[in-house]
Amino acid sequence: MGWSAWALLAVAGLTSVGFLVRWGARRWDASVRRDFVEYLRTNAPDVEVLEVRTHEISVRTKAGSDGVIFLPNLFAAIARIDARDRAGREAIFSRFVGMADQWGSATNLMEQDRDRVRPRLVNESFLARLRGEVKDVTIPAAPSGVAGLFVVFVLDSPESVAYVNVRHLADLKLSEADALALAKVNLSRAFNRETVRRVLSDRSISVVKTGDTFDAARLLLVPDALEPGESIAALIPDRDTLALTVVPGDGDWAQLRKLARAAEGDPLWTEPLIVTAEGVKSPISDE
Repeated sequence: MGWSAWALLAVAGLTSVGFLVRWGARRWDASVRRDFVEYLRTNAPDVEVLEVRTHEISVRTKAGSDGVIFLPNLFAAIARIDARDRAGREAIFSRFVGMADQWGSATNLMEQDRDRVRPRLVNESFLARLRGEVKDVTIPAAPSGVAGLFVVFVLDSPESVAYVNVRHLADLKLSEADALALAKVNLSRAFNRETVRRVLSDRSISVVKTGDTFDAARLLLVPDALEPGESIAALIPDRDTLALTVVPGDGDWAQLRKLARAAEGDPLWTEPLIVTAEGVKSPISDE
């Protein structure tokens, strides 16, 4: 999706037709989400629902593993079947519950599980909520370079993720610094540094939206695509968006601030950021 299309989508209510389409989609998503939560509580006693959000549900398994079930994948699967096919819907629900059941194996990780480690950017309130949910073991978090923005680690699976805790790191024989380096290497396999180079050479705008839930986390890979002395502006309004553009030459960040606050899902970071070869800098403020 190009920047112009993303920007238009981010501004709610531009046309009455667009508003009604989004409103209808949100109502349908909410209906599926509500049915799935009810299914979990009725048919999956070993899976405890911790928190329901727009695009994901945090759960804890009986084995004590905490993770997240991705709802966009669930929505897509349900949309492919007849709306009257109740058995088909419950079969899909059961498959997604099965993904959570697999987290029990995350208590005994092996060397090959290192390839599943990915970074995820979270804000301070999300991290506090996550750590409050997981009371019996610490969820490690590395600094991002921006106050209030942290890097946590997840074990990636096709339909879900499990948050990495200190026991997982011990199983994998990783320090927090090692985990950060490994997570970035693993994610870099799905990132083209030319995305950054084109923004600088063409003085253009690029939006990364792969839909794999790690788009905002790709911000951590941008410094390695920059040369000393170069800088680029970045926006991560939600987990599923990374927008890159040139730093405003006139120092006017008003438009970028507006877009940084136009989250499509749960808000992640509401201010523009500057990225250099040395890392990510604090939000811009000209106030």
